[in-house]
Amino acid sequence: MTIPMARPSTGTAELKQIQAVFKSGWLGEGHVTELFEKALGEFTGARHIVAVNTGTSALHLALHALGAGPGDEVVLPSMTFVSDPQAVLMCGARPVFCDIEENTLNVDPHKIKPLLTPKTRAVMPTDFAGLPCDVRAIRRAIGRSDIKIIRDASHSFGSKIKGKPVGIRAGEDATCFSFDPIKNLTCGEGGAILVKTASAAARLRSQKMLGIIRSTWQSFSKKKVEDRRVVQHGFRYHMSNINAAIGLAQLQQFAAFAEKRQKLAVLYDELLQPLPDITLFKRDYAAVVPFMYIIRVAARERDNLISFLVANGVHAGLRYFPCHLQPFFKHAGAALPVTEQLAQEMLSIPLYHGMRESQVHAVAALIKKFFS
Repeated sequence: MTIPMARPSTGTAELKQIQAVFKSGWLGEGHVTELFEKALGEFTGARHIVAVNTGTSALHLALHALGAGPGDEVVLPSMTFVSDPQAVLMCGARPVFCDIEENTLNVDPHKIKPLLTPKTRAVMPTDFAGLPCDVRAIRRAIGRSDIKIIRDASHSFGSKIKGKPVGIRAGEDATCFSFDPIKNLTCGEGGAILVKTASAAARLRSQKMLGIIRSTWQSFSKKKVEDRRVVQHGFRYHMSNINAAIGLAQLQQFAAFAEKRQKLAVLYDELLQPLPDITLFKRDYAAVVPFMYIIRVAARERDNLISFLVANGVHAGLRYFPCHLQPFFKHAGAALPVTEQLAQEMLSIPLYHGMRESQVHAVAALIKKFFS
């Protein structure tokens, strides 16, 4: 038995969409990318969406567009992927790491305010493992309108807030998605930025195309003379038709993907709840589409359990090592006791759309065997 921690959910539907792109002869950003952006808007309820090549690019571009630059500070959780603080550094700003809540694993709004300074430009919370963070509570904690909020929704595509999919309606200034191979929805590689206004989206479209005023596809599709003027600082962050085609196929299947992930997480809850050595992170899986399934065990047992599972063909581990303890970032910020405690006790076990219920039973049985 070999059970990976995650695996892409792709097949014939995605290949069919890609074949249509190859047949069209237009492989770069174009009509299919526009269709994908429109489909994302219909799904999330957002009016202004800009597709980009990765989730990291989405974070960087959103920070850049909202004014983060040299001398600025951005507050963010340490328990997140390293792309978040790296995106801050790409703007020339400084990441300031904040502690998290023990039960949600999301940034703790009450611990944000002591970190704010006149240099704070933005707060960038992560929807960890699929649970949307409380942006309204974060806004209240900030208490200042000049500080922007960028939701890192890389984990939470499809999750809901008050019955509506994560988008840009909870008070954030931008929302960023990642569509890498193992996310809830994949484009192979890709990302997207949701913003509030058409003018903000127009600036982002230019910035993701090296600051050029109008892309080749925009000129061609609108039958206008190509305008290659560079009007601002820009980057090479566009999404190709190929990646957008994968995303379109995924969106058509997403309801089934989400339901499967939710059912598997509920099954894990049922099987692991009786074990006294396991603490579960309770989630409302009617609203949360889980990106990961996390359990908590005593620090003295966690690494031994990981080794036991791996020896039995089950991929498991700590998906994210706290950024403030990474060698590159260890100089940044003070101790974060909740993050550091959980980093010794958290364990991510396999969860993906193609996983069978029998495999969930097998993983749970191995965990039970370890503790018995």
